[in-house]
Amino acid sequence: MPTSFQTQRVTAVDLKAGRIRVPHDTKALLPSTRDTVSIVLRGEPMVVAYDPRMGPDRERSGVLSIGRTIVDRVRPDEVLTVSRIGESLTID
Repeated sequence: MPTSFQTQRVTAVDLKAGRIRVPHDTKALLPSTRDTVSIVLRGEPMVVAYDPRMGPDRERSGVLSIGRTIVDRVRPDEVLTVSRIGESLTID
């Protein structure tokens, strides 16, 4: 398992939809089924919905549904660093 994890590049469409997408390797830090997860996004703790998007035909990027608060914390084209601290994921 990698020691550093990242999100997908955050697009303007992601920001508008209030989501952060995570690639296959980063999914190892998250549940394998839809659930809520505790995260700390740039210093703000929150509980968000997570969908691993494991389709019947192929795996897709997992999605953290952050909501519109993401717009104030993330800019288009950023790739964020993800790490686990206790029960929470820290995303910076």
